[in-house]
Amino acid sequence: MENNFLKNIKTLDKNKKENFISQIFSNVSKQYDFMNDLMSLGLHRTWKEKLIDIMDINNDSVILDLASGSGDLTKIVKKQFSCDCIVFDSNLEMINQAKIKLQDFKIKYINGNAESLPFKKNFFDHVMVSFGLRNFTDIERSLNEVHRILRKNGKFFCMEFSEINNITLRKIFFLYSKIIPIYGKFFSNNKVAYEYLIESIRNFPNQIQLTKKLKKAGFERIEVIDIMGGLASIHISEKK
Repeated sequence: MENNFLKNIKTLDKNKKENFISQIFSNVSKQYDFMNDLMSLGLHRTWKEKLIDIMDINNDSVILDLASGSGDLTKIVKKQFSCDCIVFDSNLEMINQAKIKLQDFKIKYINGNAESLPFKKNFFDHVMVSFGLRNFTDIERSLNEVHRILRKNGKFFCMEFSEINNITLRKIFFLYSKIIPIYGKFFSNNKVAYEYLIESIRNFPNQIQLTKKLKKAGFERIEVIDIMGGLASIHISEKK
């Protein structure tokens, strides 16, 4: 049944897709950090550091860590600044992992849906998300929500896998993507979760397509920074 979901992930009923993705993250939550390190050879940590470095953060900033996962971004921020960070994820098991990682910091945790964010408008200085946007069941609606809760001149920082513009690197990643589900089976006994990972990357909008979605949501001054030839990219957009 799960493999049928994967084959038809783009046409799944919204609730079924949401439940399927939630179950995947519940199943891998305890191995989440280990598998990220293994699959990216630790590079995801360098990329996340880069994301925080380009954010204009100060001690008075109010930041939402959207689709926070185990809280990597918030940890980087809180080690440097005393600003307010809210950790937000749709999966309770992932939030529990974040609580373990962030136990030395004062953090507010919220379990909820990105398509209906429980915040008043014009609330945050920054919203950040890393490798989470592709898991949203309705990306357009979620982007509208992010735009709503940002203050004037607030910025949305989104890092995601994207379209590799180097042909050689693209071929290498294609071959490597065949191995990732095998890693998942061997190290976490969950091949389906990592088959979903690869499928979600393939289905996600490329740099140009995501830029168009951000513009449609009302964002301006959109900048795209490619990492490793477009293997990942950071979209920086502003609410005017």
